[in-house]
Amino acid sequence: MHTAISGQYFYKNRTLKSVNFFNSEASDSSVCVYEVFRVEDSVPLFIEDHLKRLKNSANIANIELWKTSSQIKQVIKTLIAANNSDDGNIKLDFKINSNSEREFQAYFLPSHYPSETEYKKGVVACFQQAERPNPTAKIFNSKVRGQANSIIEKEHVYETILVDHLDHITEGSRSNLFFIKDEQFFTAPDEVVLPGVIRKKVLEIIEMKGWNIQFKSLHKDELSTMDAAFLTGTSPRVLPLNNINSIKFNVEHPLLQELKSSLNLMINEYKSSRINS
Repeated sequence: MHTAISGQYFYKNRTLKSVNFFNSEASDSSVCVYEVFRVEDSVPLFIEDHLKRLKNSANIANIELWKTSSQIKQVIKTLIAANNSDDGNIKLDFKINSNSEREFQAYFLPSHYPSETEYKKGVVACFQQAERPNPTAKIFNSKVRGQANSIIEKEHVYETILVDHLDHITEGSRSNLFFIKDEQFFTAPDEVVLPGVIRKKVLEIIEMKGWNIQFKSLHKDELSTMDAAFLTGTSPRVLPLNNINSIKFNVEHPLLQELKSSLNLMINEYKSSRINS
C-alpha cells in the first residue's frame, strides 16, 4: 500500500533526501514497525510515550531497533528544521525485508485534523468485523487498514469500529474508543487494543479527576444503553461520536466536555515545558 508524504524532505537511514526519492512500498514478507506522533509549535507531543510504545512494538515483532531514542529525537529535530514545518504528523518506519535488509525512514504525513464543526457536533462511524493479530503493537496490517479505508470511503464515515468474532467492541481502525454511561467511563482492556498515547493521557485525567472507569469490551447490543461515546488518537485527540450506525450519542455530555478541556490544558502545559526548557 502506498503511503502519502508531505514536505520537501524525508529522512532515510542516515541522511535527508528529497521527497522525489521517497518509496513506501513494502513486500508482504517485510515486517514494518512504525509510530506516528503529532508536532505542534515545533514540539513533538508526548514523544517519550511514543518512543516507549515504538520499542514495545519492536519487542512484540521480535525486532531490535537500530537507533536509540536520542538518535531518533535528533532525526525529528532535523526533519522539522529542514521542512520548516511547525505543525503536522510525523511517521517513523523501521522496516526489515525477507533478506534481513534494514531500512529506517522518518517523514511528514499529510495532516487531516477534525474541524471545529466535527468537534462540536461529533462524527459518524460504522462497524467493521475485524480483529488484529497483534493489537497491542503498531505493526503494519494492510488487510485491516485496507478494509477500513474502503468502508470509510463507501459509507462516508469518519471511522470504522472494530468488532471481534464474539460481537464485542474493541477500538477504531485508527483510534481508541471510550463510552460513558451513568457518570462511568468504559473502554476495552489494554490487552485487546493498541495502547494509544492520547488514550493513556485520557486515562491519567480520569484517574486524576477521580472518575470511575471500567475496562470492558462492550457487546454490540450494549451500545444503545450508553450515554456518550468518543474517539481518541494522535490526530483527533478527543473527538465525540454522534452515532455508530443508527445508535445515537450525546455529544454535549458534561464529562466529555470537561475531559476535552483537561486534555487541551495538559497539551499546552507539555508544550510550554519543552519550549521554555
